[in-house]
Amino acid sequence: MKPVIAVSAQTAVSDSRHYGEQKLTSLYDLYVNSLKDAGCLPVVLAHGDPADAPALLDRFDALVLPGGGDIDPAHYGENRDADNLYGIRPESDLFEIALVQEAAARKLPVLGICRGLQVINIAMGGTLHQDLPEHPQDLMGRAFAGHYRTSIEPDTRLHGVVDTSELVVNSLHHQGVKDVGDGLTVTASALDGVVEALEPIDPEWDMIAVQWHPECLRTDHSVAIFDWLATAAAARLTRVDVHLVFEADQQTAVKGIAAAS
Repeated sequence: MKPVIAVSAQTAVSDSRHYGEQKLTSLYDLYVNSLKDAGCLPVVLAHGDPADAPALLDRFDALVLPGGGDIDPAHYGENRDADNLYGIRPESDLFEIALVQEAAARKLPVLGICRGLQVINIAMGGTLHQDLPEHPQDLMGRAFAGHYRTSIEPDTRLHGVVDTSELVVNSLHHQGVKDVGDGLTVTASALDGVVEALEPIDPEWDMIAVQWHPECLRTDHSVAIFDWLATAAAARLTRVDVHLVFEADQQTAVKGIAAAS
């Protein structure tokens, strides 16, 4: 059975000839294809009520938090100080923060990518640099080529997955971790000191968060990250099918007893 992975949706605005300007709940195929190639069944999870996070995660074997717009600084106790914040959707922030906190409580496997790393850090009580003006900025084509050198800490989950102490990754973010969240540790950093990866101190929680975009690179180390998630999720497979079979067997047994009497 393939593990089923919840992927928090991205949001966009489309100008439709039929409906005018509309918000879209969507996800780049890059994420979907990376998960499918790793042997997973990805399901796009629309943003909803944070209170529904426990019921939603009951149905999945792992969670992926993808890239996207900036997080409202109010969620980490700051005002909007930077002029170039974009794509802020406070309702989406609250939903994803709730998903992370619930996943942490039940030690559900999690992969955070770019914005996803930042959501995880905030969910665990951390903060962000609202803007990194000296950091490489988004340029067409940079997503699909490594250009940013990152060092990996030894004896970490990430180091074991990528099997190297240094990577050349893609940098598409203008924000970064400032204060590290409770229970998290930095597992990779860029040469300029920007945090490039986080993971839990708790060895029983399978979580990796990276600031780069492995779904775009498709290098060996990028594939290895998705393969790691698939393996971690497979170990936590939901047993809905087992419960259904068990209930069906019970009903058959009851009917058999009734007929015999």
